[in-house]
Amino acid sequence: MGITQDQWGQYHRDGFLRIGSQSDRRELEGLQERIDEIMLGQAELDYDRLMMQLDSSTGKYDDVSGGGKGLREPSLNYRKIQGLEYDALFLDYMQKPIFREICAYIYGGHASVACFRAMFMNKPAQLGTELPWHQDGGGSWHIDRDPLVTVWTALDPATVENGCVQVVAGTHQLGILSEQGHTITPEQEARFCPMESIVDLELEPGEVMILHNWLLHRSGVNRSDISRRAFSACYIDARTRHDNGNQYSLIFGEGAMNPQELAQAV
Repeated sequence: MGITQDQWGQYHRDGFLRIGSQSDRRELEGLQERIDEIMLGQAELDYDRLMMQLDSSTGKYDDVSGGGKGLREPSLNYRKIQGLEYDALFLDYMQKPIFREICAYIYGGHASVACFRAMFMNKPAQLGTELPWHQDGGGSWHIDRDPLVTVWTALDPATVENGCVQVVAGTHQLGILSEQGHTITPEQEARFCPMESIVDLELEPGEVMILHNWLLHRSGVNRSDISRRAFSACYIDARTRHDNGNQYSLIFGEGAMNPQELAQAV
């Protein structure tokens, strides 16, 4: 079943939309096992295509290392792994018909769609790093147009205790709040993110939400004994170019990446 017009109306109003689980138990378990294999260095893939960043030990955003290409060390305490469109299992998940429908609605049915980033986000048990209020767009991304939609899939339960995403509904309608985008000022936080307006996006494993990239969002540390793993796929108009002229991996459209070919190439 696709997304109804009423649901799209809710998305335009709030800047986010829950669309339920889009995978069966076997597929979800496969994604969970696969990301653990990747973190432990046990996966058969080209690690040089991945940007891997370990979590901080303090929980402070400013203490997170820059990370880099390839496996830093075998560990389940990675904070972020980018480049998962180059893994056949995650690519296959990204190319589900429901996600193509979402992209066609956002960018137009005529548009080919690429991946700006396919990213694992993790808050290990009793760890995790606080992510301040921010927007996913603006000049700091060095591309010629802003991505407009991110599909976020919970791989574990996402709860207030383990650092679920928090948003302020409707703030995507403010546009990008600074020329460079990303984080906002303390004054903007006080004005646009009052405590009484914060929505906790608690999700069950496998549950999916759509986020407008301009929606103000944040997350805290993990104070529980359960990790908070998630897969975040940001889709863009395939005509998007980086400042250096580079294009992005094609997900939907003629010549799109193929999971079977990717698996055979390993």
